[in-house]
Amino acid sequence: MSIGQASPCATCYRVRWFLTLAGALIAGLYLQPSWAMGVARLMPSPLVIGWAICGLAAVVFVGRVRHHVRLAHQQRAAV
Repeated sequence: MSIGQASPCATCYRVRWFLTLAGALIAGLYLQPSWAMGVARLMPSPLVIGWAICGLAAVVFVGRVRHHVRLAHQQRAAV
């Protein structure tokens, strides 16, 4: 970061970490070292991963909607 630039937001940091880890895992699987192949064998099936992603996304969505509804009720009560 150079002088005069604003610091990145939290979302930018999360995306950077995700891309760093994803890139390392993809490169590791592409190069096929023994440790990467061992990790790949420990992974659950793609169906389980898909269900987990959908379930986690649903939980996060419900949490955000609930927060939004509570905030709207608080704002109406304050007026």
